Amino acid sequence: MSATSNHLVATRVAITRHQLGEVPVLEVGGELDLWTAPELCSRIEECLEACNQGVVVDLAPLQFCDSTGLRALAGVAQEARVAQTRLIMLRPSKKGVCRAFELAGASEFLPLVDDAEAARKLLNA
Repeated sequence: MSATSNHLVATRVAITRHQLGEVPVLEVGGELDLWTAPELCSRIEECLEACNQGVVVDLAPLQFCDSTGLRALAGVAQEARVAQTRLIMLRPSKKGVCRAFELAGASEFLPLVDDAEAARKLLNA
């Protein structure tokens, strides 16, 4: 990826990290698509490798997600299952993104929960 394309990715998706207790949370805002999905997947994989407590991906602020983004999320969720690591995703809150997830049947292949409290309960189970 060139410096220009890295800049474009950074302006189209915002990935911020914070903690939910001892568990890292990656909050994702902006657009998840062909250009930005690799960056998000890379960040999720780094967190999964570094933290044995699990990782929460907060998709609530996401403003757009296309089929490439959904496919990337499905791939990283499958990798987490194979590696037997905990990965939880908070459902998107924006109407259009929710609709895309619904049409794709995302709840069938993504570890989606409604809020941080539900994520905390699953991680502590």
